[in-house]
Amino acid sequence: MKRTRNLGQLLALGLVTLLLTGLLAACGDSTATTTTVASTTAAVVGTTAAGATTAASAAAAKTTTAAGTTATGATTVAAGTTTAASATTVAAGATTAASATTTAAVAAPTPTAVAPIPQPAGSVKITFWYGLTGALGNVVQQTVNKYNSSQSKYYVEAIQQPSYDDTINKLNTSLAGATLPNVAQIYDIGTQRMIDTKKILPVQDFIDKEQLNIISDLEPAVASYYTVGGKLYSMPFNSSAPVMYFDKNAFKEVGLDPEKKIWTYDEVLEAAKKLVKKDASGKIIRGGVDFTLYSWIFEQELATQGAVFAAPDNGRNARATNLAFNNDAGTNWLNFLKKIQDDGLGRSWGRDGGANSSTRDAKFVTGETAITFNSIAGLRGYISSAAQAGGKVDVGVAYIPRPTGAKGGVIIGGASFWITNTGTPEQQAASWDFVKWTALPEIQAYWSSNTGYYPIRKGAYDVQEMKDTLAKYPQFNVAIEQLRATEPSSATQGAVFGTFVSTRQAIEGAMEQFLAGKFPTAKAALDDAASKSNDTLSEYNSTVK
Repeated sequence: MKRTRNLGQLLALGLVTLLLTGLLAACGDSTATTTTVASTTAAVVGTTAAGATTAASAAAAKTTTAAGTTATGATTVAAGTTTAASATTVAAGATTAASATTTAAVAAPTPTAVAPIPQPAGSVKITFWYGLTGALGNVVQQTVNKYNSSQSKYYVEAIQQPSYDDTINKLNTSLAGATLPNVAQIYDIGTQRMIDTKKILPVQDFIDKEQLNIISDLEPAVASYYTVGGKLYSMPFNSSAPVMYFDKNAFKEVGLDPEKKIWTYDEVLEAAKKLVKKDASGKIIRGGVDFTLYSWIFEQELATQGAVFAAPDNGRNARATNLAFNNDAGTNWLNFLKKIQDDGLGRSWGRDGGANSSTRDAKFVTGETAITFNSIAGLRGYISSAAQAGGKVDVGVAYIPRPTGAKGGVIIGGASFWITNTGTPEQQAASWDFVKWTALPEIQAYWSSNTGYYPIRKGAYDVQEMKDTLAKYPQFNVAIEQLRATEPSSATQGAVFGTFVSTRQAIEGAMEQFLAGKFPTAKAALDDAASKSNDTLSEYNSTVK
């Protein structure tokens, strides 16, 4: 009987992980800015000695190229910064952060693709490349279908790419030919690279020509990110930011305030001392704070402290020529994470992505982690998965933590729509008509309500669909408050430069080595990453004329 019950628990946890894989969106917003979900393999892994279970999924390796730097990675869950994970082509397999034996595997269904509607006769067709897949990719196609059904003058042919990375890389390789799309969805950190193509029609030019009152209704933090040199280059579409997730039930259990929104590093450390649970051997069975080593979160922590990531001014008024993340703000975050680990208050699951992200998420929704950090776009996945896991966890949301006295805010992650200068004048007009339509408050309310991203328009919150969504997910209001509490500055605008992907990899490598004790100080680890990243940036800048 005991073995049967354990198998049932394993199967349930496997389903939780698969649900997370399909629902957690991210980021930057997220790890998927450096890796691609090509396929997802989910497995339920059991450790017989401790009786513990770990759900994990492995993504197929792929190659990402940014300014001559190639990286191979795997991811299942995205949050920030960049794209959302999806579950596709699932097979039985096993991946775990610790040694374990495979006891069961659960196959997840592949989402049925949404079919496009037929093109009306005589309409002007444009092509639109997008990098979201799975359930989120379906909502993109549904949105395109809504546009195509709303009028018959223009027709958008939506062409799905395997990932954000593949979208921008395919676009860059197409620059010399005539195969560019009319509109492309590009992740946040591709901003400088898109500007450098010199194949872009800034949306600001269209807005000014029509004297439209759009920018004043954009969320300031969102508009600020995609504004470079005082010009809005692309139209934001899917935007997110990170939050601190916590288990309200665990907080109540140890006498912590589950309604507190802003936490300092010191307060989180004190909370973790109360929240952490260990068995008789001293092994952590509930982490006070568990985390992955995530560059997107690192960047946010600089912004909360008013520190720039790149100089001058995060590349906002002139091309960034120097990466400056090896500052006091950066070392503060690394030292905070190392103290959690070294004091036995929680666990690092390693570099963000793949099985590590799956472990973080599965541990949180099953109550084995009290606090973690991820994109607000993952809220619905966490809530649904916690319910599937038995409802032990009551998901709470707070601002991301910051040092005492820090007055900064968060940086937007996600993606935006870029209009290229290809095609006929009619196609360029069609491109702007489509992009302008996607920014309507009612369309943004629809998008947000069906995905979990922020609406980019303040007016979307007046739409009944969005009001209903907020009533269903009140935790989302905390993320909105955090976003709107962010004061505009070059730090909270976020950095723009052409080698962001490889720089994120360098930072995560430095974090990993520092927590493993391979660097004597956080400053030394970040100095090493900055030196390597500056070499790559200098090489990239030398190629741009």
